[in-house]
This record gives sequence, structure tokens and C-alpha cells, in this order.
Amino acid sequence: MLSILVVDDHKEEREGIAFLIKELGFPLQLHVAENGRKALEYVSAHSVDILFTDVRMPIMDGLQLTKEALKLYPKLKVILFSGFAEFEYAKTALSLGVSEYLLKPVNIEAFQTTLEKVIQELKNQQQKEEASQRKLSYVRKHLLFSLVNGIGSPPPLQELSIELPSHYNKMLLLEFDKPFFETVDSEFEEFVLGLVDTSADYLNLNGCQSLLLFPEQEFPSSQFDNHSAIHLHHCIHDKYKVNCYLAMKEEVTSILDLGSLLTSLEELMEYRFFLPDTFVFNTQNDLHFSEALYPDLTDSHLLDQIRNNLKDQDLFSLRANTEILYQKYVHQVQYSHLYVKYMFSTIYQEIMTQAAPISEMELQTAVETIYGSEDLRDIKDIIFEGIARIDQNSTNHEPTQNRDVDAVKQYIEQYYADDLSLEMLAAKVYLSPHYLSSIFKKQTGCGLNKYIKNVRMQNAKELLTNTHQKISNICTAVGYRNISYFCQNFRDFYGYTPEKYRQYNQKSSVYREEHYATLADT
Repeated sequence: MLSILVVDDHKEEREGIAFLIKELGFPLQLHVAENGRKALEYVSAHSVDILFTDVRMPIMDGLQLTKEALKLYPKLKVILFSGFAEFEYAKTALSLGVSEYLLKPVNIEAFQTTLEKVIQELKNQQQKEEASQRKLSYVRKHLLFSLVNGIGSPPPLQELSIELPSHYNKMLLLEFDKPFFETVDSEFEEFVLGLVDTSADYLNLNGCQSLLLFPEQEFPSSQFDNHSAIHLHHCIHDKYKVNCYLAMKEEVTSILDLGSLLTSLEELMEYRFFLPDTFVFNTQNDLHFSEALYPDLTDSHLLDQIRNNLKDQDLFSLRANTEILYQKYVHQVQYSHLYVKYMFSTIYQEIMTQAAPISEMELQTAVETIYGSEDLRDIKDIIFEGIARIDQNSTNHEPTQNRDVDAVKQYIEQYYADDLSLEMLAAKVYLSPHYLSSIFKKQTGCGLNKYIKNVRMQNAKELLTNTHQKISNICTAVGYRNISYFCQNFRDFYGYTPEKYRQYNQKSSVYREEHYATLADT
């Protein structure tokens, strides 16, 4: 609600103006002051939209009050009212930025007209400011989206018309199994930012993923930590009845390097395929496992998974399951060292049968090193060195992986208008979802959700440029079911709404046609 401060040294005048405001039904929060000094004290401590003041008052007159108040609030609307004798005197106040003036005794019709005009000007001003803020927000999101996704060359930060932090010290990736963001409106962003309770940039990446970027602050008001992430997961589940997975990385990163940090977050998020009922993954915290919490993660189950990973040459899953087995024992005090070393030496020998040829002596030396080790970290390093050797010699499997990835890419490019998901695409090539996700990113350098969005955005751009289809039809034609979400995605991707993009390209097309016609005539 807009607020008004009525200032007059005569009580009956103040009460008369207050009565008119209420009687005429103006939606204003009313405050009064008996002289200029008290009015200035109030304005110094409180925000005011309209200053309605007499000119001649003791202690501080209306003109001096106006001058000082406008220093504090340059956009303040000031209405002066005065007697006939001060009319010329009051008129000079216009040079100070006074909006209107009225004569005493106040004419009700003139009073009503003046106040209606000033209120409408304030509303128009507010709408313009909101539109300007929305535009700046759109530009900010487009720039961040481009930086995170590596689209185009990043502009020099000093040349930007908006302020962006030079560094972020934390990133949080939110991921859902299904295209959740196509089913919720923009209030989800407000909901999440309200729960975060600290400065952050929110960025939707695609139908399944959004990103929170926490700028580096010298004196942060609060910290977003692992407990905050767990709380955020619970709140989202309670409100939307859906599981949200969160991957968090705490690392001071230049705004120009956000793309590489997102890649590491997505790799961390891959662990959700291996850990049932785990929803928060943080690089700063070791993952703790027990068979009581995870009955499926028995040693025999993990060893079977590792053997299957070796058979499928799924090296990401091989590393992940080996890491889980390591984490299971690294924090335990009481366990059979001989049993654990036997288990890891068996894994190592099976790994080395898949790697490059190795001599019996070299294999025996490594096994002896495992049995002689006093630190599980050293044992894990030996296992991971073996996996690295497989990776270096995995060229025999690349043709098969390439065929699977090419088949998925071809399917996406042909059926981008359909509902697409990781699970459905994995089933098309008879692979597990996490394995497809791993090899797709390895081969293309791009996650599946990002690739699907890129294909849809490219086709939307072509339809907007080369056809006269309605935007609602284009939305459906490129695989979106929610036109508002489609427009938001397009704007973040290209920096324009679909309608503005079409208008811009139509003008460019007309200009090119006229230019070529001129050349033909010469």
C-alpha cells in the first residue's frame, strides 16, 4: 500500500485532510506531522510515497522540508497546499521538483483529482521499475545460462550493463527423475530462494535440473551447508510429493569457469544411481555407509556389481562401486584387515585381467603391496591405477559405445517432440540409465538433458525463423507441454522471448531482401 505524510501546523487542517483521504476511499497508509522538522524526522526513518505539506509553518517551512525530503527520496511525490497570499511563493517550489500544489481552502474536487493523478503516476512508475527489474533479471539469467553451458564467447565482465559477482563459492545442483520443471510455475524459484535464506542466483537448466549459485561474500548473512541441503530436500518433498536430489560443491570459482564446475557436480550426482534413499551429495563430506542403513550394499552385492561393471566396461560405475566399498570400511575401527585386503586384492586381479597385459611378477608385486599396506587409501589408489589402465586401453569397446550414443542422438533428433527421459532412452539401446548417462557424456561432452534441450531450442529457432506457426504450436512441436516454461527456456537460451526473436529476425530478413534488391538494381 502507498503511504502519505500530511504536514500542517494547524490540527484542524491535518484532521480535515485525513478525513478527506478516508472519506474518498484512497488506498493510502496515512501519517501526520505538526511541523516540518518532525516531518523530516519521520521521513528520515520511514519510507514515504507522497508528502502533502503546507508551505508556511514554524520551525521548518514546507519548501525547506520539500528540499530535504527530496534529497532522501528523489522519487518522492510532493503536493504543496497554501493560502492565496502564498500562491506565488508556493509556485517557485516547482523548481524543487514539487508534483502538484493546491490552494486553501482545499476544493474537494481538485483535491480528489490531484491525488488520483499522483497515485496513478506512482503506480505507473512502480510498473516501469518492475518491468525494468524483470528485464535485468532476464538478462542476468541469460548471461549465467550462457556461461554455465559454454554458449558463445563470454563477454568481458566490465562491459556488462548489469552487476554480476566475479566469483561464486558454492554451487548446488537440483535434479529430478522426471521433467519436474514443466509441471510447476515460477513460484518454485521463490519457494527455493525463500528456504535458502542467503544471497543466491537461481538458474533453470532443463526440465529435470536447476542450479543455485552462491556468490562469494565478505560477510555472509548465513551459510548454506549440508544440513540446509537436507532440509531443502524435505521441504520440496513435503510440498510437491517428489524426490529431489542435490549435489553440492564448495569451491571458490570464477564466473567464467562455471561450466567446468557444473560438470563436476553432474559427476557427483551420478552417485544417486548407486545409493538408494540418499538425496544429498557433497564433495566436502565423506559418504558413510552401513549394512543397517543400506541392506542392499553387502560386500557380495558390491562385488557382483563390480564384476558386472568390468564385464560391461562401465568404468564410471566401476569407480563408483569401488569407492562405495572403500567408504564402507575406511571409517570402521573393528574389521578384519586380512579379509578386506583379500577382497581388494581379488578385485585388483580381476581388473588387471581386463587391462593391458601385465607380467606375473608385476601382478604379484601389486598384490603383495596391498597385503603390506597399513592404509586403505593406498589400497584404493592401487585399484584406481588399475582402472586407469583399462581406461587407457578401452579403444576396443569404443565402437560399440559410439554406436549406442549415435543411436540415442539419432532418436532424440528424430523424436524431440515426444516425452524423452533417461530411462526410456536407455531402454532403447538396452543399457542401464547410469551407464548410458556416463558414456553419453564421455562421448559428447554434454549431459543427456542438456543435449535434448539444445536440440529442442535449435528446432524452435528454425520454426520461428522459417514458418508462421503460432508459438503455442511451436511449443508442442519441439516437445514442451507448458508454453510458459517453453518461453522461459527460450529466453534463457537465446536472450529473447520467442515473439521478440521472431520479430527481430523478420525485420532482419526484410532488411536483407531490400539490400539484395538494391544491389540487383545497381
